[in-house]
Amino acid sequence: MQNEKNVSNSDTKQEKTELQGLIEEAVEHKMEEVGRRLILAGKKTQKNWTKMTMKRLYSYPILKANIERYRKDIDDIRKEDMGKSKSIVEFHGDIREWEKPDVEDLRAAKIHTVEMKIDRDTREVREIEVALDSVRADQYYPIIEMKFFQHMTHEEIADKIPCGVTTVSRQLGRLLDIINVTLYGADALAR
Repeated sequence: MQNEKNVSNSDTKQEKTELQGLIEEAVEHKMEEVGRRLILAGKKTQKNWTKMTMKRLYSYPILKANIERYRKDIDDIRKEDMGKSKSIVEFHGDIREWEKPDVEDLRAAKIHTVEMKIDRDTREVREIEVALDSVRADQYYPIIEMKFFQHMTHEEIADKIPCGVTTVSRQLGRLLDIINVTLYGADALAR
């Protein structure tokens, strides 16, 4: 009987050891897989920061033009003869209380909507300008303006600077890395 207990305990210990080994192996395998995924995600994130920066730089001149257009829109709204609106009605609590908004209320609402667009675009333009200031003193800064604001190819930029196309690509990447950190902080350093 004692012998059977010893054999049973020995079998149980061996089974536990085998089970622990299998669990450790499975955990190690899963950790390696998660690590690979995190590394890959970090590389994708870095590419996404650069893509987002490029999109923002291409949009910079458009946003500046939008701000001017919005200001003209506000002037037009102020001059606009809005007349009396028959289709716009405000509802206040009780179904019996219908009120037609005043023409000046409508004008103010339209102007407020456009002013919100101006504020949004102005904030973005300022943020981009701060990022551009971080590289403006660099001798290769003109690459940024030629690429994103004048829509020149790398070959056209190389002819204009003058330098090789490879130099344009390398310096553009370096400048974008600096701009990324300026725009996104330490998040842009994730690798």
